[in-house]
Amino acid sequence: MRKLIVPLVALVATGVSACDDAPKQKPDPAPALAAARQAAEAQVRARLRMVGEMQTRAVQAWRQQLPDTVAVCGQVNPTGEANDPFIPWVATVTLKEGRAERAELVIGMSNAEATRVFVEMLDRCFEGGGPPTGRPQARAVPPLPLDASIPPQRPAPQPPAPPPGAPEPPAPVAAAATGRAVTTTAAHPVNIRNQPGGGGAVVRIVPRASTLRVFGEAPGGWLQVGEDQPFGWVHGSMIDR
Repeated sequence: MRKLIVPLVALVATGVSACDDAPKQKPDPAPALAAARQAAEAQVRARLRMVGEMQTRAVQAWRQQLPDTVAVCGQVNPTGEANDPFIPWVATVTLKEGRAERAELVIGMSNAEATRVFVEMLDRCFEGGGPPTGRPQARAVPPLPLDASIPPQRPAPQPPAPPPGAPEPPAPVAAAATGRAVTTTAAHPVNIRNQPGGGGAVVRIVPRASTLRVFGEAPGGWLQVGEDQPFGWVHGSMIDR
């Protein structure tokens, strides 16, 4: 009997010592979230071609369902001017060994992009958001609420609008040098209008120093510009030739 007691005591002592081992610590997620935020803000800076200090607010990073994926959501002032509005953005950052490997950015620089940002915010801007796999999932796009639309932008300098009763701007004419590339001014973002003339509605705002293609010209120095397809009209004074 005594021979059995000694091994049992040794076994119990071994179990007690094992219970004293410190529990394994889970990896701290803070460095990975910080790396994701840094990569996302770098994408925003590159998209807007910003130099110097970038004004952002409400920037938060959220771990997603898909492993090693972080959604970073925030707002940015694209001009840096104190009275200009902030524009929402969402970046999806893929991590590898705690470092940012890839970042995909959506920023509300147009009505269509603002709608996509709104959808991405609903889908990703919370802990455990996003799809569970890397495959894109088809989903209905909800309507953009009134309070989530792009705030009115401060108009870029443009020629004065014609006085009331003035004749309509002449019809655009094709330019001899269509297809050439031009670059917008680096001083500020530029308004793209739906027709030549200072009274045309602003349909898009392009970042400073954007490279665009000329599709046509109209009297008064107006250029029809875009990328693969025309966006609208901009005055030649907004172009750095």
